Amino acid sequence: MGRFRFQLWPVLILVLSISIFNGACSSERDSPEAQVRALLAQGEAAAEKKESGVLRQMVSEKYADSQGQDKKAIDAILRYYFLRNQSIHLFTRIRLINFPQPGVAQADVMVAMAGQPISGAEELERLRADLHRFEITLARENGEWKVIRAEWRRAEFADFL
Repeated sequence: MGRFRFQLWPVLILVLSISIFNGACSSERDSPEAQVRALLAQGEAAAEKKESGVLRQMVSEKYADSQGQDKKAIDAILRYYFLRNQSIHLFTRIRLINFPQPGVAQADVMVAMAGQPISGAEELERLRADLHRFEITLARENGEWKVIRAEWRRAEFADFL
């Protein structure tokens, strides 16, 4: 399968994921970190199912990035991307989630994308997956976490190990 081409990077911020800890107690599930993790996991599932409406709701009306993209631009890019790609499969690694101030989260996430399922990091080279590192900023708005900014750069295979 050919290599994915992601010329419009804001799409990728919406397809991030990490696992929610299954055995977490109630207080851990309610923590800000668990809420951010849950949002990112929801984003992964929605991206793989091409649910642009779910992804749109995860992005703040205040979204702005260094490329001049806003929420409306991201929505258009998502629709185009989903039409262009028959299948989307993700493999992610979270490097860090921190909270520089109350109501603001920053996540550093590695994302591999391919046209077929990725069962582990050892498959990334064979599948010729596109590898990216994202620095995402989220903010609490009316009790919900929303993506307000994202920056990215290419990643290396070793970043996923």
